Amino acid sequence: MPRKILVVLLALALAACATSNGPPASTPGGAAPPSGPSASASGWAVSIIGTPFALAFKTVVCSASLVLAAPLAGFLTLGVDPSGEGYQVLGDGIAQNCGPPYVVSPYAAS
Repeated sequence: MPRKILVVLLALALAACATSNGPPASTPGGAAPPSGPSASASGWAVSIIGTPFALAFKTVVCSASLVLAAPLAGFLTLGVDPSGEGYQVLGDGIAQNCGPPYVVSPYAAS
């Protein structure tokens, strides 16, 4: 049974790689994406191997954030923060810990 699960996960990972839209036109810093066989191959390898770990860590961190945010929101409701800034900080933290990116980018990894 575990072997079947591993095969399905590998097939899904390969399918995700096959449906990639290709490299972006430029990186956020304005520089062109890396070129050359070694840079792109190493970036893709890190992306493929690192994505499951990143997703697992992101899931744990997101869960911990939600567990901590619930009592903090209740504490803020008691009137400790009349300006409402605490709600904004809590919302930003949850968005940061639970939001995208969910995949390690091969262009950021190389």
